[in-house]
Amino acid sequence: MKILVIIITTAAVETAVLWAISLFFDWHFIDIMLLGGLLIFGAIWLLQLYSNQTNNHYHAFSRIDNRQETPQAVPFYFKISPLIYGLLLFNLMSFVITVVKFYPYFID
Repeated sequence: MKILVIIITTAAVETAVLWAISLFFDWHFIDIMLLGGLLIFGAIWLLQLYSNQTNNHYHAFSRIDNRQETPQAVPFYFKISPLIYGLLLFNLMSFVITVVKFYPYFID
């Protein structure tokens, strides 16, 4: 139950943030919903990648400079959490809504 609340809250917060951005720039929400969701998801992915690379660099330099045993370099694995599931849920909903809304443009 707690995981479901986190997933729904994540999707709601992402919706609120993108809605506020659309109001600030005086854009239509539907126009930025899909790309904004993908941008936020990509930013989270890049932050996890950056964190992994930074730890690997730190351990490598620590091994060279101090000649101490440090953990080996760890390959990057994208960690799935309830937060990520919320982002994926929002992206899926925004994709479906965008396709339904702009369906006539795809056919013509």
